[in-house]
Amino acid sequence: MDEALKEKKLLRNAVVELGMALIAVHLIAVTTQWYHAHPWIDIPQHFFGGVFAALIFYWVTYRFPRFFKLIPSFPVPLILVLSWTALLGVLFEFTEFIYDLVIFDYLGLSNFPTQLGVRDTMGDLFFDLVGGLSLAIFMRLRYDRKKRQL
Repeated sequence: MDEALKEKKLLRNAVVELGMALIAVHLIAVTTQWYHAHPWIDIPQHFFGGVFAALIFYWVTYRFPRFFKLIPSFPVPLILVLSWTALLGVLFEFTEFIYDLVIFDYLGLSNFPTQLGVRDTMGDLFFDLVGGLSLAIFMRLRYDRKKRQL
């Protein structure tokens, strides 16, 4: 099998599996109120959410290379990965905010809000970015290692 095709399949599988795991843990944490009983659960969720966002970015760029002719220098893809990760992190925070407005405030179907304040939101976005940065560094080191092997 072609090396590029293996890479695309590996990224796609990682996106699907990590996405399903994050959704499962999030649903369990919300329904059992783990986020309130054990607030530290939010940290790995957002770290791996950042990794997930960066994986989506890399999968899309590998899947459609002619649309993403990235400059191979490290700063350009890094800025794009972090921008994408930040965008998805902010969208997730908006989703939590809307959940609180509709489910918690308006319908009264939940006993606990998902938004715990500005400090929580900033921490969430920080760990999203750390997760995205971690994967970007990993991918760059992997790319450099492969390039040296050729």
